Amino acid sequence: MIRIAPFTDYCKNLQGGKFDIADRLFASLITAWKSASSEVSDVREMIPEFFYLPEFLLNLENLNLGETQSG
Repeated sequence: MIRIAPFTDYCKNLQGGKFDIADRLFASLITAWKSASSEVSDVREMIPEFFYLPEFLLNLENLNLGETQSG
């Protein structure tokens, strides 16, 4: 939801005016699925927006969400 207003501002305010570290942000549905289905400590849920608001997965505002350590 970080990619859609007003959640963008909420997330930035929570982190002192910047986005959280890129490695901790959601970046890939495939990676999240693999992690949640194989790691006991990874407990994720599908939020309702998966079913009616696919835009939350896109960076339509071209936000600078940082770069992961793997590039």
